Amino acid sequence: MIDKRSDKLSSMPSDEALQRLTQTDPQEVAILSNASMKDGEIERLIAEFENASQFDDDGFEFWSARTLSRLLEYSDYRNFLNIIEKAKIACANAGQLPEDHFGDVTEMVELGSGAVREIDDMRLTRYACYLITQNGDARKKPVAFGQTYFAIQTRRQELSDQAAAAVPASEDEKRVFLRNQIKEHNIKLSSAAKDAGVVTSQEFAIFHSKGYQGLYGKTVPEIRRYKGLPASADILDRMGSTELAANFFRVTQTEEKLRKDKILGLNAAYATHYAVGRQVRDAMLKISGIAPEDLAVADNIKNAEKRIKSDRPLQPLPLEPAPSPAPSQVEIALAVEADPVEDHRPIDLRKDLWKFALLVMALRTDGVISTSDLIAELPNYIHVPDGSQEALTGRNDNKFSQIVRNLKSHKTAKTNFIFQGYAEDTKGGFRITAKGREFVKTYFAE
Repeated sequence: MIDKRSDKLSSMPSDEALQRLTQTDPQEVAILSNASMKDGEIERLIAEFENASQFDDDGFEFWSARTLSRLLEYSDYRNFLNIIEKAKIACANAGQLPEDHFGDVTEMVELGSGAVREIDDMRLTRYACYLITQNGDARKKPVAFGQTYFAIQTRRQELSDQAAAAVPASEDEKRVFLRNQIKEHNIKLSSAAKDAGVVTSQEFAIFHSKGYQGLYGKTVPEIRRYKGLPASADILDRMGSTELAANFFRVTQTEEKLRKDKILGLNAAYATHYAVGRQVRDAMLKISGIAPEDLAVADNIKNAEKRIKSDRPLQPLPLEPAPSPAPSQVEIALAVEADPVEDHRPIDLRKDLWKFALLVMALRTDGVISTSDLIAELPNYIHVPDGSQEALTGRNDNKFSQIVRNLKSHKTAKTNFIFQGYAEDTKGGFRITAKGREFVKTYFAE
């Protein structure tokens, strides 16, 4: 069955094939969710999810929160409300207004005696349902299914809205969106790799290189040379939307496989990233016949961002400028490429280590990290000289861990980042401040 589907896709133009992949098909959902369900169960779930959608008087589609809770097998609606609150936070962190996607309503229900009473409910958009399933208990089969279903449905609606407006997203907008998505999901991929056993900076470099080798058959330096890019160029910044989409799929599917299959061990993690990259490459060759390394090089992504800004109408200036809020974790993640990369740049540990310590804190939801966790995390982002990892005589620390601990013990020094207000001293660790978040966003974006 999979072979027939591949043959069907290979006969389509590339754009049509990609759009075809966004439609809700039982076989596609089964492949994407890798769900171990009985025959006919996926078809039944699709029917139940689609039948649960409703339309208001203005023709807008929505799902009832109470109905969705039953579909996702949450017997206690109060527990389901906790999931909704997490989804609202994720919605706000993504730059969306929760009230646009989670609408409080009161419904009238009939009692057994024929009387009626009011109950609280919510009207949820597709995007709200997607966020709820992402924050739900994936051990529940309907939740795992719902994650795939609403991801596909949300993308399907985006395509439908574009067609209805007859104004498809520009190439610049596609590139910027996908590039930012890769930045965010590379962080999640690195976290999954760490759980699998990838620890040192060198191991992370090899892990990420394996994904590129699977997709391109080349290392990053070899890709640069093949495409005629400067040795310092970030290859992701010079990709068109099709090539970025292929890399986004590589990143997300590798993270999914590492977590779902509970991959453990360095070599197993390497092999997984390579295998996923290779499968994406094979799919591209079968569908379009074009290898990713042969796709056209685009201009720098920063130029695309400038063109998008220049095309937007000017907004009226406020009468009084409002104070800028501290950048959120998501804003920072989108502003910097915060995943381990193949070419780790050596730094002056005593001079610059605090900057990367702030980066690690900023990428945490609460901005707090213990000293021991900071020691473990930093090598994922910087090159630690071999001589700095030798144990100090008569101590449990090495030179590197001692330098990290000095960030805290030297907090009264005028040059210390705690003294200067970039971080706060907490019990056993550090907390980044608003000033520190602003520094990270500016420094690492440059």
